[in-house]
Amino acid sequence: MQESIKDIIQHRFLNKETTEQENNEILHWISASEENLADFKKAHQLFHLSNLKQIRAEIDVDKAWDRLKSQLPKESKRAKIIYMDIFRKIAVSILILLAVGFGSLWTTEHFFSKTKSAIVQFEAPKGEKSKIVLADGSQVWLNSQTILKYNALTPRKVSVEGEAYFEVEKDTKHPFEVTTTSGMKIKVTGTKFNLRSYSDEPYVETTLEEGGVIISKDNRELVELKPGQQSKYNIRSNELFVENVSAEIYSLWKNNELRVNDISFAEWIPRIERWYGVSVKLDPKIGSKDRFTMTIKTESLRELLDMMKLTSKFNYEINGEQIEIRAK
Repeated sequence: MQESIKDIIQHRFLNKETTEQENNEILHWISASEENLADFKKAHQLFHLSNLKQIRAEIDVDKAWDRLKSQLPKESKRAKIIYMDIFRKIAVSILILLAVGFGSLWTTEHFFSKTKSAIVQFEAPKGEKSKIVLADGSQVWLNSQTILKYNALTPRKVSVEGEAYFEVEKDTKHPFEVTTTSGMKIKVTGTKFNLRSYSDEPYVETTLEEGGVIISKDNRELVELKPGQQSKYNIRSNELFVENVSAEIYSLWKNNELRVNDISFAEWIPRIERWYGVSVKLDPKIGSKDRFTMTIKTESLRELLDMMKLTSKFNYEINGEQIEIRAK
């Protein structure tokens, strides 16, 4: 397979003769290893050396990127979704960056003639956490049951459902935007922040560690956060609250440490489900007055439940991934 892909890259692809299916095969092959990426660069360079009299020694990436974007369609009625393994590189973004680096406008016409929009999607399954590096170098940690999407044509505009920690590469010319399912937008140029926005929770929580973020909704700016501040937007009441917090506490989950402070049983259960990858059936008779302040590192689920029983009266039963908590 690798030999046939290399042959396509060196001949059919560089001569603009590949089909859309072959383009997808090339993308996956390029993203498989650094060696494949290096081979592709060499093939592209040799192709231009043999066909062009003059080669630009250095490429102005910003100008090339702006030129590339200006040639791309701005809208697409049907976006194609590319599901990719969380541990692999973003193949579509790699190809776009290569096109920018080589300054090749034919790539725009050839590759995007049929694919007018390419949605890249990453997902951290229940009970797992993942880290990805975006095309611009920004790093993102995804908590359990989190989905991150973006259009490969606009890699600094992403959408998130769940919880994610961002370390955004600074680029004042191209602000980084995160959109949640509630329609809230977080706009930054370079910063570190934690965003929590699960569809089954009534609020969107943004906690800023470094830099600055502007939070808006419906094209209306709501607040500009400073380091050490946290905003909580209540989706149901459309109210936003800001308070000073120890910001680093809210991103401990990415280091496999979960800390909660004075939360109810009902709030605690969804976090337990995501952390351990289980489903919990909670007895409605259990009182809502019970509150928990805890730090979880390496404790097993059984150890956690036993710790909770020290301050709350209940019995539990573990049956594989199904947990039942009953009032005493």
